[in-house]
Amino acid sequence: MVSTSLRGAILRLSGGKELSALCDQALVSGANFATNVILARALGIRDFGVFALSWMAVLFVSSLQWAFIVLPMMSVGPKQEEQNRPSYYGAVFIQEIAFAALSVAGILIALRISVVHFPQWNVQHLALPLSFAGFAYLLQDFIRRYFFSTGRSKFALLSDGISYLTQIPFIVLLSHRSNFSSSMALWIIGATSLVSFLISWLWFEPITFHATALRKVAIRHWKISRWLAPSAFMQWSSGNLFIVAAPVYYGAAAAAVLRASQNIVGVAHIWFLGLDNVVPAEAARRMHTQGLDAALSYIKQIVFRWGLITLGFVSIVSFRPDLWLRLVYGPRYAGYGHILQLYALLYLMSFFAGPLRAGLQALEYTAPTFWSYSAMTIFSLAFAGPLTRWLGLTGAMFGMIATVFLSQCIVGMGLILKVRRMRQDLLSTQL
Repeated sequence: MVSTSLRGAILRLSGGKELSALCDQALVSGANFATNVILARALGIRDFGVFALSWMAVLFVSSLQWAFIVLPMMSVGPKQEEQNRPSYYGAVFIQEIAFAALSVAGILIALRISVVHFPQWNVQHLALPLSFAGFAYLLQDFIRRYFFSTGRSKFALLSDGISYLTQIPFIVLLSHRSNFSSSMALWIIGATSLVSFLISWLWFEPITFHATALRKVAIRHWKISRWLAPSAFMQWSSGNLFIVAAPVYYGAAAAAVLRASQNIVGVAHIWFLGLDNVVPAEAARRMHTQGLDAALSYIKQIVFRWGLITLGFVSIVSFRPDLWLRLVYGPRYAGYGHILQLYALLYLMSFFAGPLRAGLQALEYTAPTFWSYSAMTIFSLAFAGPLTRWLGLTGAMFGMIATVFLSQCIVGMGLILKVRRMRQDLLSTQL
């Protein structure tokens, strides 16, 4: 009886989404949190900083994969007729392999550049493991998204379970060895991701390969992704430029401190990303069936309820920040509580981005999102270096907070003006 009530409550919260999709997000976020904690403790502050810097390259190509491959697939794939599915997903798979191979080349070039310009980071030994981990990670992420695209989220959960629930035990086991390094951690992540992809391939639908289908799919996807890719690049760079600037002036340990602090407040990603999967669709549905006021009322409810949850979470983290850093990572990180407090403020402000974007998407008006990313990128390019050089890690945090505030102002103003115009148009038609 209790389990049935709990299941009903979760389904109502998720807008009717399957429980496996919610469990999958909790699994991925929880595993990433645990992995970062283990690595931060095992590698030490400098080596963990090297790992965090190198992994940023993988996160960058992953954001581009979302724009070029995943989002178009999740938009176009569900619309395919049964007889067209084999050729369509065959074409998408070829695109994915090509993109993953190009990403490996890009990672190698980026590493080479960093070795030349920042030799103090000492990342030249990561070329092979990082390339392998990046390639395997992209493939595994692609196939889990494919399962969501085809409405089989349980297979996505299985795929992530194979990858992440084997990754953590191997890292824990090997982290006690004296020769454990960021290179070894990358090999483990790559190996578990690749095994997950190969096993998940058993559940992939039959596909066919046709040059005509490949060309048609590429053109159709490009029409969707040609504006998404610049937005994805700007979204990634706007905040991460400050994270990259910190180790330029203060060494790889600076990246470790920022990543460790982010990982603690990153627990909020569980409901941040969960709401992103639910709120836009529900707001659009209410806009279509009940009108503008109903959609705005729903978004206000989300802001109030989940905003309070976020406020409570960041307040707990901010109250004794050094205690949390010491408990999670050990005494070496305990002196950076002020950075964790600033990250908590950053995440509290970041929460509002989701509901604001959902409102714009319900109104089919996304231009403010593009302009907000543009403004964030320009601000980051202008101030990432000076703020970090003058104020250290605190300056980097102030810069990231300022970019988020700037973005929220632009998106919020865009939503307000759009709603105002819609109300005026409605009044004029009634007169």
